[in-house]
Amino acid sequence: MGVYDIRDKPAYGTSRPNPHYCENPLILKWWSASHDTLLSQAISKEQWAWKRRITDKIIAVTPPEIIEGWKAEDPLCSRYAWYNILMNFAESRADTLGLLTAIRTPVWRTCPLCDQTFVENSLPYPLVERLGIDQLDFCAPCLSATLFSSGSGTSSRKEVCAYLRRLSDALQRVPSQDFGAGMYDLQGMDTTERLSVLRVLKDKPAEERVKELFGSWFHALLEAGLLDDGARRTTRGTQCLAKDGHICFSLGEKTIDDLLHASRISHDREPRYPDGNLRADFVVNGVFIEYFGLAGDPDYDLKTKQKQEHCKKHRINLISVYPKDLVSSKKLEKIIVAGLTGATPTL
Repeated sequence: MGVYDIRDKPAYGTSRPNPHYCENPLILKWWSASHDTLLSQAISKEQWAWKRRITDKIIAVTPPEIIEGWKAEDPLCSRYAWYNILMNFAESRADTLGLLTAIRTPVWRTCPLCDQTFVENSLPYPLVERLGIDQLDFCAPCLSATLFSSGSGTSSRKEVCAYLRRLSDALQRVPSQDFGAGMYDLQGMDTTERLSVLRVLKDKPAEERVKELFGSWFHALLEAGLLDDGARRTTRGTQCLAKDGHICFSLGEKTIDDLLHASRISHDREPRYPDGNLRADFVVNGVFIEYFGLAGDPDYDLKTKQKQEHCKKHRINLISVYPKDLVSSKKLEKIIVAGLTGATPTL
């Protein structure tokens, strides 16, 4: 039985950390009070899952030359993975300082998908990250069977089209081909919305099967009736018509445009930035809205940063929307409304 098959016990055990791990003098000589604060904040926010990314967080607040100097000097780093040495030090340090007492007792829940009980800390870290520590509402076996499944290789043409329409209805938008695999695909949804989506994902067709039947995901969306006949693939994404007739260059743009239209928010497409040829995706009463759909690509991220700095320079209010913000129409609406009113979104 693997870690993703567990419901009734912690995924990674509950043994106490070795108290001697935090006595490493070569780490202690650069460790500071701010590092202890970092541990406390991580534990408060992420509870029993705090250890997963703590080494990355330590590195982020520590000058690179200090980390490299420690790695070169500490003989343990020649015997063990330095990443784990630092993680074990942090866990031992947190225990010695009494910080681990802030971790709450995991709750037993009933999974809405299979009706079986499970304990919250039975979920492996990758699933905790996808759900959020305060909304661990489905068990690991159900989540892994839906989110991590490669899908059916025997789906018929009719079944694929039905799947696409059901998923579109559940999401209230046109689905991307890799929906379910993303880290943020379920965040921002309430339990009822997640249940609706996961029920659909149980019938997911394999990507290769979709390609075999339709040639591409795009053509499958066309045949399912989710895109207008005038929709087409471009280098920028899927060009298609929004419900108000605006031409959009990606499904993400269409999702935003359709939300603005449904909310009766007057908007225009592709306003030009001052002093240049750059264009935004939307403008609403002088507020620019950009959908940064390829976030994570270095060249794209550089262009994103240029646009954001351009807005600061010219005092333009900019609402930045990312793929993770499209997982729920409620979440997207909060971000848009908050950006237009100057309020802080409560997500």
